[in-house]
Amino acid sequence: MKKLVVAGMLGLAACTGLSGVAVSGPLFGSGGAFGTLNTQNAPVVKVQANDTYRVQQLEEQIRQLNGRIEEMSFQLLQMQETIRKAQEDNEFRFQELEGGKSAAPAPKKKAEAEIPSAGPQDDVATIIETPSQGGASMGGAQGTDRMATAPRANAAPGESTLGSIELDSRGMPVGGSLNPNVNNSAGKLPGVDTGRSSTTDPVNTAALTSENDIYQAAYSHVLSGDYKAAEKGFEQYIQGYPKGAKAADANFWLGEAQYSQGKFTDSAKTFLNAHQTYSKSPKAPEMLLKLGMSLAALDNKETACATLREVPKRYPSASKTVLGKVTSEQKRLSCQ
Repeated sequence: MKKLVVAGMLGLAACTGLSGVAVSGPLFGSGGAFGTLNTQNAPVVKVQANDTYRVQQLEEQIRQLNGRIEEMSFQLLQMQETIRKAQEDNEFRFQELEGGKSAAPAPKKKAEAEIPSAGPQDDVATIIETPSQGGASMGGAQGTDRMATAPRANAAPGESTLGSIELDSRGMPVGGSLNPNVNNSAGKLPGVDTGRSSTTDPVNTAALTSENDIYQAAYSHVLSGDYKAAEKGFEQYIQGYPKGAKAADANFWLGEAQYSQGKFTDSAKTFLNAHQTYSKSPKAPEMLLKLGMSLAALDNKETACATLREVPKRYPSASKTVLGKVTSEQKRLSCQ
């Protein structure tokens, strides 16, 4: 009996111990042998990976946008520079058209007023005659035709033959190349079409008979930007009134009309002749300035810079507009 009691107590104790183990916690979690922790962390890892990928995408988009911003900023700077140059050029032209004649140069001593016989203009005439080194074309759209040296202002009366081109005392081609009423079979400049058409001639010689009418008609074409018509009009004025009251201005605007059309060889010759003939005219500083600009357009930088340097030397009292344009051209050409 005692044995049965002892066995019962031991069995009860064993059950109690097992119950204690069971109470202390299950041997395996409800999720299996590895518990539920790993199963709960899996979505967190996936979200973190997605966030990293999205951040990388955003960073790449930002880099692309920065590149486009830099490219657009560069294009904007280029456009601003182009607009600035155009504004400077337009301002200079407007001041020329609206400002009237430039101030006359201050009186000089006799020794200073004399133009040296071997000055830069001798080199200018040679440059116009000989194409620039390296095969650079002369005269812009006029091709590589060679031009004769312009005659000096004190040339003897009558014609002077320079190579195959015949010029009169004013340096104009003889044979009527500038006159629509004369045969153009001789005296033409190489590569220059001087033919006239009665339907396209901007100046009606039958209607315009006075000196002032012809000049004003040609000048109106300058104001309207029709430089081809202006060129023909001023040629007619110079042909009909070589010693007219506005001859100096007509020669200047003829060169300006040629320059505006890209006829840089023609404009260089015109400005050279005009400055030699009217060196004491109020337009003389601008003639010398535009001669330098024409030479620069012909890729004759050295001679162009030498010509530009002469403007303030010979005409220290020239207008601020002209002297300012000289300075800007020297900077543009990097003149020493």
